[in-house]
Amino acid sequence: MTKNTVHFEARRCYRQLQLALASLAVVLAVTVHSRWTRIRASRDRGSESVEKAVLVAIGLAVAIGLAVAIRAVVQKYQNQIQ
Repeated sequence: MTKNTVHFEARRCYRQLQLALASLAVVLAVTVHSRWTRIRASRDRGSESVEKAVLVAIGLAVAIGLAVAIRAVVQKYQNQIQ
């Protein structure tokens, strides 16, 4: 590979990572908003429900982030894996 090709690939991976992180932020915001709306609609003001909503949102964010990171690494080293 030439230096130019490597630079192009790095930029492409960086753009994919930006898109994935933006998607993760949107999914996290929508999830938290929907959970918050459901909690307010049920008029449940208990701290346990709020804690559950936050933990679910964090767990979802971690899972999606991990999937994106694994995908990026696999794409980066795909030629060596084969």
